Amino acid sequence: MTQQEIKKLASEMIGDDGTPNMWFVTASPYIAVEVDASIRGEGMSYELIDGYEKNSDTRTYGPFNTYEDAVECYDEQELCADNGVGQVMIEDRQCGVVKEKWLVKKTVVQYVEDEYDNSHLY
Repeated sequence: MTQQEIKKLASEMIGDDGTPNMWFVTASPYIAVEVDASIRGEGMSYELIDGYEKNSDTRTYGPFNTYEDAVECYDEQELCADNGVGQVMIEDRQCGVVKEKWLVKKTVVQYVEDEYDNSHLY
């Protein structure tokens, strides 16, 4: 394959050179995990929702010919850990992720007073 043929193929794959762009909506069983709710964004990691698998429980819809059609599908996807949907995104062939929503599992540190008192024995 010549360099020119490779460039033409690549441009067609990403929507350049007159080929219309395409959008996809992906719903996956990942949630963001925040260690301390007071530290926004720091310490953030991602994990699978318990009981779900990365490949078999990730669903992709599309391709959509218009962004508006992709947004309609995106808006229909509800985030729900019980249903295995922790993250939904719109992606296009030109720049990747365009819009994304996700569930955040927050662990808040709370200090409460407690006491052990066995002084009644003395």
